[in-house]
Amino acid sequence: MSFIYFLLILMGVISIHEVGHYVFAKLFKVRVLEFALGFGPKIYEKKGKETSFRVNVFPIGGYVRLAGEDLSEARDAADEHSLYGKPAWQRLLISLAGPLFSIATGYLLFVIIVAAWGVPSVAVDLVQPNSPAQEAGLMAGDVILEVNDRRVYDSYSISDVIKKGKPVRLTVLRNGRKVSLTVIPRLFEESHFLVMRDVTGDVEEEIQSISGKPLTKENIESFVKQYVSLEFQSTTLKGLLSEYYYDGPRYAIGIYFTVVSNVIQRKIPPFEEGDILLSVEGMEVKTSLDLSRVYQLILAGEGGAIVETDSTRVSWWRKGFGNSVNVEVLRNSRIMNMSVPTPALKILLETAGAFKLGVQNIKPQTVFETIATSFDRCNSVLPLMWKSILGIFRRDEEAGIVGPVCLISLIGEATKVGLEQVLTLIVFITMSLGVFNLLPLPALD
Repeated sequence: MSFIYFLLILMGVISIHEVGHYVFAKLFKVRVLEFALGFGPKIYEKKGKETSFRVNVFPIGGYVRLAGEDLSEARDAADEHSLYGKPAWQRLLISLAGPLFSIATGYLLFVIIVAAWGVPSVAVDLVQPNSPAQEAGLMAGDVILEVNDRRVYDSYSISDVIKKGKPVRLTVLRNGRKVSLTVIPRLFEESHFLVMRDVTGDVEEEIQSISGKPLTKENIESFVKQYVSLEFQSTTLKGLLSEYYYDGPRYAIGIYFTVVSNVIQRKIPPFEEGDILLSVEGMEVKTSLDLSRVYQLILAGEGGAIVETDSTRVSWWRKGFGNSVNVEVLRNSRIMNMSVPTPALKILLETAGAFKLGVQNIKPQTVFETIATSFDRCNSVLPLMWKSILGIFRRDEEAGIVGPVCLISLIGEATKVGLEQVLTLIVFITMSLGVFNLLPLPALD
């Protein structure tokens, strides 16, 4: 079903793009010979007065064929209905019309999305003790509206400003009131994330060495897929180092952002809609970070362990879960304790839309505010798309571009969550197509 949704969305996005070329060609009285969706042999055709409308067998693109544009044909500048019989500025507008229609459609869809559902807000899930955020007075539950007097809609925009290391002015919504704060980012130490299997032993606060060597990125990476010893002052944790992730020194303020709450909104046995997940194996579950750690411990499995460090200091660690876990939920105002098969809990955590969002969207109050907010939201997205597309040519692994298989998966997940997510994904697809086709590469269009 996801593949069918993918084809419908793809053909819709391509249709809008090609309509842009078609409309401007007709506007400037250029003869349109063919309007096609897809490539290859035709499976449907309807002939108009001068245009053949086709649907072709391979739905991976589309094209508008104009009189005089084929390089193999003689160009007759005297033919007023030929592409090259038109002034250069008209030919340019016909060429740009497709990308501009795609981008304009993104803006229009965002207006509809904002009017119907509002705009995402970024909430603080957790404030680390003794962090710059705590010192500045930032609190869990605060909704960050502005950073340096600019409206923000996602955590990435906030992180991009913070990582520069300069003082940051925040405007937050707290209990219905706007509060202004200034936070000075601090340079945080490097952090290590180790996933181990077949573990024995215990941990202490400070790691002295790993298998006799200093705890550095290079040394840890050299031990991946090998048995290691994390050596402390009076104990040792031994096991197979199966995975390792590293985060280098960076400027931060010491907060975690809200993604989802611990409120279950879909019936996924043995969990019921409305259940509030309180704890798993005695581990309190309140924040998005807690849910993430529960999932990591499921993946670590019985006999496994996860160790997180700030430099050499252990910031968090726990042994993995076995085949079943003790889960505490609040159901109909009563606390219930259940023994849940670990695979069932894993399904819950992997299901899109299983948990309620941790913070509600904010809806504009007037039509003008709706349009202004929608355009501002789009304007904030376009530079990210441009950066991602340029990353392809720089071979940047973090460019953020996904292929068709991943896109099919994303569309499938979005359809499970709701119409808002589907429309938002369509916005990103159509605007990405528009931006990509603005690049001076003839083969793109």
